[in-house]
Amino acid sequence: MKNVIETKVRTEGKGDSKEKALNIALGNIQKKVMKDYKGNMIIRIEPIDVDVVEAKEFSYIERFLFFFFPRKRSKYSVVLDVKINLFLLNIEEINFNKVEQKNNIKSHAMGSLFPK
Repeated sequence: MKNVIETKVRTEGKGDSKEKALNIALGNIQKKVMKDYKGNMIIRIEPIDVDVVEAKEFSYIERFLFFFFPRKRSKYSVVLDVKINLFLLNIEEINFNKVEQKNNIKSHAMGSLFPK
């Protein structure tokens, strides 16, 4: 029912600063894992190791009205390989007990949809 899997996820992020690019890359881990492990409930994602595959800084000169006030701007891009421990709960293996209720107006009006 509960599984622990050690896996590696490749993720990337782009931003106006180094910190923002790294935060976006690390934030994308959950999205990648959710897409890969459908039908499972993710209990915990625990990063073990982070390897930087590629880190780039793109710089350019920005000008106002093509001539005035030149300033140097930078954009950052990072690609990470993150080794994670993944704690999963398989939803299909959970046995739910089926409880039948009467379908009458009194039970709906009183709000007693779930038995106590």
